[in-house]
Amino acid sequence: MSDPRELAELSLFEGCDATQLREAGHLLTPIDASPGRVLMVQGGMAKQFVVVETGEVEVVHHGLGGADQLVTLGSGSWVGEIGLLDHVPCTATVRTVDGARVHVAGPPEFRKLLDIEPVARRLRETADARESANRVGDAT
Repeated sequence: MSDPRELAELSLFEGCDATQLREAGHLLTPIDASPGRVLMVQGGMAKQFVVVETGEVEVVHHGLGGADQLVTLGSGSWVGEIGLLDHVPCTATVRTVDGARVHVAGPPEFRKLLDIEPVARRLRETADARESANRVGDAT
């Protein structure tokens, strides 16, 4: 169980009240991930949603033309929402850079996170923006 006080510091949970933060805490599991730990693989089954509390994750999207898009995300970022929201394979490979503290939810817990309105809205906005960026990257 993730500590609601830790979650309150993350932008995904901005606007959540104490009850919503407690609920989110019950749905997420904190993990201290070692450097280079692979959290998801592009094309693989979407199995988890990850919120980065500290550290960084490297996100690599292998484009159709062979060009890779690389993005480094830090504290307060999240990944894995596209596959779980849209029931599609992972759209990128994600691994920790120098290690990270992350909060993880599996598919059933992720679906329950969607009952928390501020979280659901941010997740859909992020997924839409990332899908659009992936389409543009694949077209070039």
